[in-house]
Parts: sequence; structure tokens; C-alpha cells
Amino acid sequence: MPGGSLYNYLHKSKRALKLSELLNFAIDVSKGMEYLHHNDIIHRDLKSANLLMDSLQVCANYLS
Repeated sequence: MPGGSLYNYLHKSKRALKLSELLNFAIDVSKGMEYLHHNDIIHRDLKSANLLMDSLQVCANYLS
């Protein structure tokens, strides 16, 4: 994913994130987890390093 991990994004930004950014990340993660749940997949290592972002800063769950 061209945007890297959410972990790297958060540590490189060096600024306080806006509430709207935080909510968008939370919604993206929730949608990904819902998709996995509906497909009977358990993600046992949910953390910011396993959340990859596309070029538009949309998070996607990465199954490690």
C-alpha cells in the first residue's frame, strides 16, 4: 500500500490529528473488521502497524 502503515503515519506526522481524521481512521478499521467477521476470519493481531493506508489515507486491515 502506497501510504504505508498507520503506525508510521502517526509517528511521522508529529502533529495532533484532527478529530475528523481520527474518526475516519476508526471508521475504516471498523469496516475492515466487519468485512473480516462476515467472512469468518479472525484477525488476532490488530495494531496500527498492521493497518495499511492507500494514497488517500484510507486504512485497510493487513492479515499478518
